[in-house]
This record gives sequence, C-alpha cells and structure tokens, in this order.
Amino acid sequence: MYSRRQKVLEAATRLLAASGMRGLTHRSVDREAALPQGSTSNLYRTRTSLVEALAAHIADHRLTHGADTSPATSAAWFELLLEAQRNTEVAEALRPLRTAMITRLGSARSDSLPLTDGQLAAVLTGLEFAELVTGQLVAEQVVELLRTTCAASSPPTQGD
Repeated sequence: MYSRRQKVLEAATRLLAASGMRGLTHRSVDREAALPQGSTSNLYRTRTSLVEALAAHIADHRLTHGADTSPATSAAWFELLLEAQRNTEVAEALRPLRTAMITRLGSARSDSLPLTDGQLAAVLTGLEFAELVTGQLVAEQVVELLRTTCAASSPPTQGD
C-alpha cells in the first residue's frame, strides 16, 4: 500500500501531465489523491518544495524503470524540463537529477555510437518527446538505424 507521500507524488505526476504547471496546486493534488484538504501542504509547505519532491520522484522512477515509463510520467517530466527554462529554482532542482540520469545511461551503455553520454541522452529525450506527441513509437528504430549506420561506416578491424 502506498504511503501518503507516495500517493501525493503519484497524484501530482498525473496532474502535471494532464494540466501542466498551472494545474499543480496543493488543493488539486489533495483532490486527485482523494486526501483531505491540507494533506499535500502538510507534507510540502510550499509549491517549490512540492515541485522539487515531484522532480526527484519522477527522476527516481525514470532511473528505476528506464524506458518503461508511462506516457503520463514522460509528459510530467517534459513539463518540468520546460518549467526549468523559466524558473531557476526548478532548473537547480533538475540539474543533479539529470546528471544522475546521464551517468546511469553511461554506465548502462553497451553500444559503439560515436556520441557522448550527454549527446545520447539528448537524442533519446528528443525521441521520447516525439513519441509522446505523435504516438508513433520510433525510438528503437532510430537507435538501431544509428547502430547500423555507425557499424557500416567504421573502419575494419585488424585481421579482417
């Protein structure tokens, strides 16, 4: 069973995905989570603390589940990324989370693509966004195309 904190963060994720940052209020999270009014503000006194906790929650989910992320979780993450462009507090909260995600990507890589971990993360983020807004699942096809293209253009190894 979820803790109250978990229930609040899951409800906030759904709200952020559906309504954007403007729809994310303490009261709306209480309603979405079916909790008594004041529950969210009891856990997160300010909107900033709620957004920071939500960012950490979504980043942790993405680190744990990788590509197996729901469309709502992806949409909420993109809302946070967009908000970070306008709000320095959100940008500061996301910076270490994004660094951890890129580091995790780097440690899990087994490809030979001529991209840094940050570049690959940017490509995958763009593909995830495209899939979210178009509904067309293209990421795996594009990554495979990159692998094939890179393998075909790499010089033969010694002994070939």
